[in-house]
Amino acid sequence: MYEMHVGTAPPDGTLVWHIAAKDRATALCGESLRHEHSADRDSTDRHCVPCMSSFQELLDQRV
Repeated sequence: MYEMHVGTAPPDGTLVWHIAAKDRATALCGESLRHEHSADRDSTDRHCVPCMSSFQELLDQRV
């Protein structure tokens, strides 16, 4: 199972939605989620492109 978490995107710290396996402290892109910005959930509609690409690859492997 996977979850969405708001976090920062390098290099500028823009808030984006990351994807992480449940109970993991690292997103699929490798970014640490230890400094999660849960209070900022409504402040972004951007998604981490590397996370989304990795998630798509995982879904493709299940078919």
